[in-house]
Amino acid sequence: MTEQVTPQAKRLSAAVFILSFAGVSVFLYLRTFLLPATPFATLEDQVLFFVRAVRILHGQVLYRDFFEFVTPGTDLLYAAAFKIFGIHAWVMQAWLIAVGLAMTAVITLISRGLFRGTMMTILLPALLFIVFDFNSGLDLTHHWFSAFAALCAVAVLAGGVENWRFFTASFFCGIAALFTQTEGALALIALAIYWLWFKRRRAEKYSVLRNLAALILPFVVTVSCVLGYYASRAGVHTLFFDLIIFPVRYLSLSKANQPQTYLDQLPSIHRWANIIRIVPLAFIYILVPYVYLFGIYRLWRERKLLPAATQRMLILLHLFGVALFLAVANGPRYFRLCTVAPPAILIFTWLISGESFARRTVRRLLCVSALLCAVLFVLHRQTQWHATLNLPIGYTAFSDPPSFQKYQWMAQRTRPSEPFYNDPALGLYLSLNNPTASDFVTYEEYTRPSEISALVRSLQMQPPAFVILLRNGADYSAARDNSGPFREYVYENYRWVQTFSLGQSSVYQQEVWERKSNLSRVD
Repeated sequence: MTEQVTPQAKRLSAAVFILSFAGVSVFLYLRTFLLPATPFATLEDQVLFFVRAVRILHGQVLYRDFFEFVTPGTDLLYAAAFKIFGIHAWVMQAWLIAVGLAMTAVITLISRGLFRGTMMTILLPALLFIVFDFNSGLDLTHHWFSAFAALCAVAVLAGGVENWRFFTASFFCGIAALFTQTEGALALIALAIYWLWFKRRRAEKYSVLRNLAALILPFVVTVSCVLGYYASRAGVHTLFFDLIIFPVRYLSLSKANQPQTYLDQLPSIHRWANIIRIVPLAFIYILVPYVYLFGIYRLWRERKLLPAATQRMLILLHLFGVALFLAVANGPRYFRLCTVAPPAILIFTWLISGESFARRTVRRLLCVSALLCAVLFVLHRQTQWHATLNLPIGYTAFSDPPSFQKYQWMAQRTRPSEPFYNDPALGLYLSLNNPTASDFVTYEEYTRPSEISALVRSLQMQPPAFVILLRNGADYSAARDNSGPFREYVYENYRWVQTFSLGQSSVYQQEVWERKSNLSRVD
């Protein structure tokens, strides 16, 4: 028996959807490209995955030739894009637009089946997502892809209760696991809980173990086919250590992966123009995860009044939303909360849905505020200080003077394909080669002694002309620092030549060290 989407839910016309889709495209383009067509530099964590994608194109094997502690989906996806379009700066920003549009589409699809109100109500979740969520997390790491796959599972199950929908949802959970192993596994658990609730509610006679096995099978086949290949190339022991042992034992040693990181990223307000940055930040911190508590309470209170299809969709959103949040709860940084916020945004919109004057007013205020913020974000992006460089992977725009100065200085002193170490973004944009299996060195226990020993051997075999060192910050602790042999190697064989600030702050600085036997091309 299949429950179809109610006719009232189909009020979103194709013309309105296409128009809104075009608006999102323009907004994302103006946030990622400097007019008319120069991509802004990608300097966040996402650059690590683009760097690894280049390694894959150069014939290296993930887990065997270089280290990675998450499943290979993001690296493979970016490698495929570079293979098709070439290694260009615009490809990286184009990915942001593509993923933003894909997330908008699936959120609108779920919203169309959940709400029976006006077109504004149906489109509101996607608008809030793009302006207050995705725009705040323009860092396309593995989290966004796994969240998208989990939302696809919700969208499939929202359309009915046939067995093929459960199997397809299990497949999407497997896809999520190929980007982030924890998010995929927790999404599968959420799917199993939903399946058990639905079967018990229907009072059907069934074999729990047999049906759960069938439900899990697509997940297992999807994950094992991909990881099986890497187990054969890199070894089962290496794969198990990188994906299981390292995240469990060592990932939490980094301060970015500890619960204390919650609220650490509250911005300092020095100018009136910066107040607008508080709006999306407050929106995300208020919603995730607290909206689930209010949602569960209202869902329980109105359980006898809600249509069966609406009740199912809300339970799905709560289960998958909580599952995604638990996957990042060990290090709930603002960016990670953004990546798991879409289910919370949909539930929040449901909480303020209805025809009362107060709820209509709240929705209108949110819509106007989001549109106004979208305009302000775009104007700020296009009119802020910027400079462009013609780098080996194409023209690139910089909105941060220290970063521009560093890239300009290094571009004048290096040639593509030269060995270089300890700044993945710089190496990517200048087409330099990392001779080690590690992307970078930290001064925390996160960087293991065995990793340091291996990279020093690699540097000795293929010494780079330049190496980057990060100056110790105020929170530096020698007891947690395993990088001593690496820095000793640099001090013995290199000389300091330049220092650059990281961003607008002078607290964190990078030192450029040049090999003593290397004659600098530009004095």
